[in-house]
Amino acid sequence: MQPRWSRRWWGPTIVIVGLALAVSACATAEVESGIDPVLTVAPSSSSSTSSTPSTPPTFDAPATSDAPEPSAPATTVTPASTTSTPSAPVATVVPLTGWAAVDQYLDVTLIRGGSPAASVAVLRDGELQHQAAYGRRVAGDPAEVTDRFRVASISKTILAITALELVEDGVLTLDEPVGPLLASRLDVASPSGGTEGLTVRHLLTHRSGFPQYENLFFRNEVAACTDAARTGFIRPLQSVPGTSFQYSNMNFCVLGLLIEQVTGTPYAQVVQQQVLTPLGITSMRTAGTFDLESDDVEHRSDEGRNYMEVLGGAGAWLAAPTDLVAVLDSLDPATPGIKVLEPGTLEMMATITVTPPVDDDSDVQAQETTTTTVEPLPPTSGYGMGLMIFDAPFEAGLSAATFGHTGTLESTHAMFVRRPDGLTWAITISGDYPASTRELATIMDNALLLGGFADGTYTTPPPPIGDT
Repeated sequence: MQPRWSRRWWGPTIVIVGLALAVSACATAEVESGIDPVLTVAPSSSSSTSSTPSTPPTFDAPATSDAPEPSAPATTVTPASTTSTPSAPVATVVPLTGWAAVDQYLDVTLIRGGSPAASVAVLRDGELQHQAAYGRRVAGDPAEVTDRFRVASISKTILAITALELVEDGVLTLDEPVGPLLASRLDVASPSGGTEGLTVRHLLTHRSGFPQYENLFFRNEVAACTDAARTGFIRPLQSVPGTSFQYSNMNFCVLGLLIEQVTGTPYAQVVQQQVLTPLGITSMRTAGTFDLESDDVEHRSDEGRNYMEVLGGAGAWLAAPTDLVAVLDSLDPATPGIKVLEPGTLEMMATITVTPPVDDDSDVQAQETTTTTVEPLPPTSGYGMGLMIFDAPFEAGLSAATFGHTGTLESTHAMFVRRPDGLTWAITISGDYPASTRELATIMDNALLLGGFADGTYTTPPPPIGDT
């Protein structure tokens, strides 16, 4: 396939990895990632001839936007003296700054780290500052910033926004039982005990009582989300709905089917109408495990797998990072622009759900024998409604919170984060590096630090839970 673009860095440059000099040019904070930033070593204008080969290595430059660089000047390091050999050139070391430093760091870390493709988008105060793509979309075809990646469990945030908008419209309610309606849709005559009391709130907060069901979703046990949901309504719940947290793809698979049931419209079409169109997003789509269209990035999948079909609303969306930051920014009360949910709904979505106290005789007896009682502090991290709350300072409000979601599938890592310092970013990866999606928080912190877009005083808290 003919590449859609090809671009090289020309001139006699040598790319080296050197963390200390790059950090000195941007900030003094420690960089935690295992891959160091890149410096460019530029020979001086000396006319003498070097005895080393004259052809330098060249690297593909990432596809990137034309956003302005920060105003900080580049640092030049000049050797104190030249070599006594007349033919050796004098070199200056010029650390990369701005978005060039961000792109080079991400390219070195992710692509040379082993993943075939990655893409990133960054907002500041709601305005797009940068977008870039690295690696290849498919073999022989470089990735571009508009290409779609699997976003895995970030799909849950998209579904949650849709469900909550239907709640605002009166199509759904948060706390009325929906179990009988779903059992009828799934043609389950004798649903498992407890499922009749399931509510939309239980599903959104992973407190339905459904087990995790990893084998069901990822070991080709069923053909589609509908089949998985039918299993969920036949097998026993592991806890009473509303009493305990268990992250399970079943919750959002079922919720997507419920949306279809109450609207009479395919789930992806409802999302497009309710959420994506108001935000000006037209390119996102849901896909099967081996479904590859033009502008989709290829993700390696083992033969015979079908997890995308089974996940449904829990993990089947494809998107570019620019789409993802637009979705996340619509939840940010501190920025201008379209907010698809009402302020009160936004606060509720980002409120960490806590496990209610157990009301039994032993608990009452323990309270009676305790001389002093201290009310526990509310949690500062956890899960809201389709949203991971990385950090929520006590009584500080949504504007001071860090929130987003991660996404992990075979050959897929994705993450988007809204930070209280005005930065919102999304990164998508096709490949197996890093080993854990959680590492993307540190990788992006390092990249923004090296580019001069953060000063190191803020670091993104780790995701409160893992996901699949």
